[in-house]
Amino acid sequence: MVFALIFATFLVAIAVDALVIKRLAERKAKELAKNEAIDQYLAPKVEEQQNLLFHQGHTWVRVLRAVVEVGLDDFTNRFVGAITKIDVPEVGAKVEKGQRAWTIHFGERSLTQMAPISGRVIEVNHELLENPGMLADAPYQGWVVKILPEALASEVPDLYTPSRFLKWIDMQKARLVQESFPELGMAYGDGAQMINGAASQLDDDKWEAIAKKLFGSK
Repeated sequence: MVFALIFATFLVAIAVDALVIKRLAERKAKELAKNEAIDQYLAPKVEEQQNLLFHQGHTWVRVLRAVVEVGLDDFTNRFVGAITKIDVPEVGAKVEKGQRAWTIHFGERSLTQMAPISGRVIEVNHELLENPGMLADAPYQGWVVKILPEALASEVPDLYTPSRFLKWIDMQKARLVQESFPELGMAYGDGAQMINGAASQLDDDKWEAIAKKLFGSK
C-alpha cells in the first residue's frame, strides 16, 4: 500500500514536471517567433548595404561614377521616429564635409546632419521631400541629395564600410551609456539596432547633448 502511494506520487510529480516543461517550451517558442518578427521588421540591416559607405554623423554615400547619392542611415530613422519634413540645400549650393547637409524634423524637434563629403548639390529627391515617411521602409534607397564631389578620392578613406560602421556604433553606444547617458541602454535594442522613436524618451537637455554626441549636430 505504501509502495503504491509512493509510486502514484512519483507519477504525479513526473506529470507536473512534463506540464511545466511543455509550458516553458511554448513560451520560448512564442518569444522566438516574436523575435523573428522583430528581426524582419528591423530589415534592411546595415551589413546588407555593401555598396554604401558611412559617415560618423549617420549619413551614407553611394558612389555613382562621377556623382554620389547621400542619405541618412536606418539608425537615424529609428532614433528620431516618424520624420515629417526635411530641409535641404538648393540645387547648386555647396556643402562641406562635416558641415550641414540637411535638417530633419520630427514631432516638435529637429536634427541637423553633417555632410559626409564635400561638393555641389546637383539634385534633390523631391519624392522623398514630399513623403519622408518612405524612409521607414527603405532608408538606403531614399537618398536625400545627389552631390558632385570635389575631393572624393581624399575624403572616401575617412568613411566606414558597413562592418566597420557597425563596430563603431557599438563602441559609441557602450561609451555613451557608461559615461553619462544610461537611458540609452533602454533606447538601444540588440546590436546596433535602435528602438523606434528612442529620441522621444529623452528630455530636452538630454536630447541636445545626445544630438551633439551621436550626430555632431550643432
